[in-house]
Amino acid sequence: MNSNTIIFQNTSREKHSVITIRMMSHSTVVPVSVLITILVLTGPVLGTPISTATPPGMNLSIDPGEDFFSYANYHWIADHPVPEDQKFYTAFEEVKELVDSRVRTLVEEAASDYDAEKGTPRQLLGSFYRAALNDESNARTGLTPVQDELEEIAQASDRSEIRIVTSNLTARGLDPFFILYIDENPEKRKELIATIETGDFTIRFPPFYELEFDEAIRVQNLMKEYVTTTFMEQGMDREKALHAADVVFRIERRMAQAEMGMNTSHANSSEELKAGTYQVADLRTLFPGISWDALLERSGRPDLQEIYIMNPHYLREVGRILSSEPVEDLKLFLTWRVLQYAAPYATPEMQERYYEFYDVKLSKGEITPQKDRIFGIMNLYLGNPIAHLYVDRYFSASDKAKAEEIVRNIREVMRERVQNLSWMSQETKDIALLKMDYLKEQAGYPEEWGQYRNLTIEDTSYLENMLALTEYFTNGSLQLSGEPSDPDVWYVSPHGVEAHYDLVHNRIIAPAGFLNPPFFDPKIDDAWNYGSFGWVYGHELIHMIDIGGQQYHPDGKKENWWTDSDANEYFHAAWPLIVQVNSTQVQDNLTLNGTQMLIESSADLGGLTLAYNAFLKSRSDPDTLDIPGIDGLTDRQRFFVAFAQAMRGNITDENLRNVTATEDHPWNKFRVNTIPYHLDAFYEAFPDINPGDSLYLNETERARLW
Repeated sequence: MNSNTIIFQNTSREKHSVITIRMMSHSTVVPVSVLITILVLTGPVLGTPISTATPPGMNLSIDPGEDFFSYANYHWIADHPVPEDQKFYTAFEEVKELVDSRVRTLVEEAASDYDAEKGTPRQLLGSFYRAALNDESNARTGLTPVQDELEEIAQASDRSEIRIVTSNLTARGLDPFFILYIDENPEKRKELIATIETGDFTIRFPPFYELEFDEAIRVQNLMKEYVTTTFMEQGMDREKALHAADVVFRIERRMAQAEMGMNTSHANSSEELKAGTYQVADLRTLFPGISWDALLERSGRPDLQEIYIMNPHYLREVGRILSSEPVEDLKLFLTWRVLQYAAPYATPEMQERYYEFYDVKLSKGEITPQKDRIFGIMNLYLGNPIAHLYVDRYFSASDKAKAEEIVRNIREVMRERVQNLSWMSQETKDIALLKMDYLKEQAGYPEEWGQYRNLTIEDTSYLENMLALTEYFTNGSLQLSGEPSDPDVWYVSPHGVEAHYDLVHNRIIAPAGFLNPPFFDPKIDDAWNYGSFGWVYGHELIHMIDIGGQQYHPDGKKENWWTDSDANEYFHAAWPLIVQVNSTQVQDNLTLNGTQMLIESSADLGGLTLAYNAFLKSRSDPDTLDIPGIDGLTDRQRFFVAFAQAMRGNITDENLRNVTATEDHPWNKFRVNTIPYHLDAFYEAFPDINPGDSLYLNETERARLW
């Protein structure tokens, strides 16, 4: 669940339809001063007068016409091998490490402040962190915070009471079968609506309940062992615990089958059910077996008129489960769901068992350290107060203004270039320009910070605080059903390390966490910031009107607004780019796929074109563009080197082959070693790149796409 939900009047379960700028991300970081620190290196740049100082990472002895990626990043690559537990390591990993380190410092400082004003970001974070780390208190508290739920299950005597208990658990956010939350209505994007979606399973990959190959059977057996042990730790004898594990597996298997569409046909259900808006008055007839009255009453919305159901066939199967499974078996299952919810936050023993199952046996072979687990939970549920502290210390109003200035300048250039595109019809240009008018940007942090009103987080216990957060988001959000959707809502925490274009909501997101070197540094020159952040923003802006963006109208309606002629002309203009990418060798007997990677390669080319032209327009002294600075590079050169250094990264040979075969994005090196060579400006910046260089493109081989 995203912690920005209630604060910004929206759902934690929002599903974005986005085209990202993924540079093979994950995340880590270099010092903020990395791009302004001067390292003394040796070696001449081909024909270009330079000083003996160059930006970090470069190797000036490499010909930029042969390998621009290594020319810009050679020493960084040598100094940053792929960690043993990862498949690649890039600038995103760098920045993520920096942001994570800062967040840890902020939270630990908050935890040392026992006098913070109640309800402030500092108090919420400090109390939550202290309680989560207090093993002694958590052991003493145990399952007391969920004891009422466990007793309610135990006391249920018939099927009717079981249905009510199930609805009560759902309303509190414990989600035994499905999740009830708030979201934008896919059929009416400007309106919020209560939404039902499939819940979680103990085995988080539903096909593993059904498959019979060795690994699936191993996971099934591990799940049953985990369930058995958990019940035995709560005082159940082994025979009964084994039976309970079989019951849980059987019921969850039915749920998984429904999620996969395997048991959706039924003799008495001839009507076709589709995802969509359903009237509450019809739910009892369409989805019998569920206590709808109890659910809406306990959720505080007995007046609810409509619910959007993501998987109605799954929901119908939930009703059948509640109507057909033995009452005692349903009680075992509901008990398991409460224990499973509590496990990662309750006693140290339960936490250990939980992470031993998921971390050790099902994934990476070792338990995630306790503090890492807690920080992960805090980022998810308390991202807004974390971001508030982060921005106060690390991202000023002037930093935000600088990023927004770059955004405005690139948008202005975009309008000019769209109006002059040779391959796009005027009718389509008009829609593209209108879509630009509707475009929202979220750079840095929100103009107005939301507040966690009426939320109490104390130095009590980890589990008690998690229950408070869960109920706060679940019940609080439902009060917004039927209200207008806020177009300025932030679905990404401002300290997040990502940048993407949201197709559905027509917005570009570049939070403060992302706006760190090498992507952005307000303390250095425009040439660098336009080449790095400017290119990233331009890339996402192209996605607004490219083959992906053509699927959504300016008002968010999903409908193609390109003409057939536009598409034909686009591919004709993109053909030189397709040919170049197709001919780029990655490994022996492996080349890039220019058609598969066209959307991203096109956005790279467009983004770099927009950023460069916006940079030129921002200059009041164009005559100085070609004068070397103290780092030996001209401003034109710094623009392109910044682009290349934003794409720095290492990757294992095995993963490189996999990425090339499956990803829409070429690996970073090949993005850097293809795209700039289509721009005449690149050859102007590096005049010694010539037809004898292997990456040189003749003018007829350069794509004039954007």
